[in-house]
Amino acid sequence: MGINGMKIDRPEYLPSKVKWNSASTEEELAIHLTQDIKQMFTDLSANNNYVSLAVSGGSTPINLFQKLSKLDVQWELTDITLIDDRWVDSTHKDSNELLVRNNLLQNNVVNANFIPLKNNSNSAKDGQALSEKSLDKLKGPIDLSILGMGCDGHTASLFPCSEELPLAMDINNKNKCIAVNPNTAPYERISLTRSMICKSRNIVLYIVGEHKLKTLEKAIKNKDPNIMPIYAFLEHGLSIYWSP
Repeated sequence: MGINGMKIDRPEYLPSKVKWNSASTEEELAIHLTQDIKQMFTDLSANNNYVSLAVSGGSTPINLFQKLSKLDVQWELTDITLIDDRWVDSTHKDSNELLVRNNLLQNNVVNANFIPLKNNSNSAKDGQALSEKSLDKLKGPIDLSILGMGCDGHTASLFPCSEELPLAMDINNKNKCIAVNPNTAPYERISLTRSMICKSRNIVLYIVGEHKLKTLEKAIKNKDPNIMPIYAFLEHGLSIYWSP
């Protein structure tokens, strides 16, 4: 099953496994992806099947989260978790959990089952095992993972500057998550591993701005996930949702 949407002005450099969806504004883009997610949820929950969703933080998906929160679907049959989070308190302004609670876990989504990555351990490394145990609560593979991307080509908290990257990017790594301590970004992190994300039934890369297209082009030219981790997911296959 794929996620279908607009396919306009597809950049020539994108791999064949990548599906292209674009809109002229961020608002239109959020509407398109919301509609596609609604259709996916409707199809999956038709037989009272659980749906699982993994989302990223940052400012870009806030509008999308607010729209999703008003969807009339069976949220009570939905597990929601995070692609990654900073190892800060859940009330901290830089917490992805706080962002999701304030923007997605509202309105109709209050009935969803939220599975946070952060726990009360002193460090991400100390807490990794508990985070792994929390992810065991997911009922099957993730149905939809929504990724973002930094201008350095990182996605999730898979930073090219971190010494944990080789293990995090190992497609044979059986762990669902990994503690990461990037050199170029603040805070320890906990992130889903590449192998966990790639087991998702659907993967979306949700990005905005011409600069993000330049990052994609650079990643594809480099062809090295150790330099620009997003390349591994482009090569695997995903759906890009983009607006200027």
